[in-house]
Amino acid sequence: MELKFVSIEKIIEDPDQPRKVLDEAALAGLADSIRQHGLLNPITVVALEGVDAYRIVTGERRWRASRQAGLTELACIVRSLADETPEKMAEQLVENLQREDLTPLDKAKALTQLKDTLGATHKELGQRLGISERTVGYLLDLLELPEAISEQIVASPNRPADGNLTEKHGRFLRQLNDQPDLQAHLVEKIKGEKLSADDTGKLTKAIRESPALADEILAAPVLELPSLLGKRDETTFSAGRGMAKIVEKIPAMLEELKLERASAADLPFIEEKLTAARKAIDEKLAEVKAAQR
Repeated sequence: MELKFVSIEKIIEDPDQPRKVLDEAALAGLADSIRQHGLLNPITVVALEGVDAYRIVTGERRWRASRQAGLTELACIVRSLADETPEKMAEQLVENLQREDLTPLDKAKALTQLKDTLGATHKELGQRLGISERTVGYLLDLLELPEAISEQIVASPNRPADGNLTEKHGRFLRQLNDQPDLQAHLVEKIKGEKLSADDTGKLTKAIRESPALADEILAAPVLELPSLLGKRDETTFSAGRGMAKIVEKIPAMLEELKLERASAADLPFIEEKLTAARKAIDEKLAEVKAAQR
């Protein structure tokens, strides 16, 4: 490891850099500072084998800002590829994850890299980063969302709903991955009506439990959700009562079978039909019991 000045044109970005979205205004501000005061902290790079080039380990923002500022060379801490042990790579990822300017999706991708590098569990990742195991899980869950949705998610813990998608919104939206049209509709509803994550959770639950009412649920204001669900319950109750009345007729129908009026030739036929009816009743009874478990 050595400190030396390297031509800025020989420095390349890390393709696995977790930060994919840069704040252009902040970058311009950093470039102005570098023009006035120079680069105060060297970046860390690794010398690539077989080519006269260096890959950034830490300091990509400073490198980009230095290019904007017109610098032609940068002070760099140069490491060799032999230094790129899993532990060193993990240190870089941890440093990246602790930056406040990463989006939740960027953090999720960096967490995946760290998990693969260390072979760590969610709990071990949380301990290393000083965050809860649950938070690790929530962030990694974002990778299961369609990218068109996950890239809209912003870091906004404990903030009032303002129309942005947060990590918590993402957890509920993930439950509709198998219904992409409804999922996209719900995203627009969240943004248009500035729904909280809790409201999103209620809507998602209602859609999962009452798919037949999904369009009505998404079209109606959230405040009307209880009445819509009441309509569902009333419909379910009415259907249940109707089925119960059908079952109640079975004993009466059996009473109408006057076997003394049947001929000996009819009895085998009647036995066959009663046996089939009993089998059907037993099967339906098993379904009812299973539905109550």
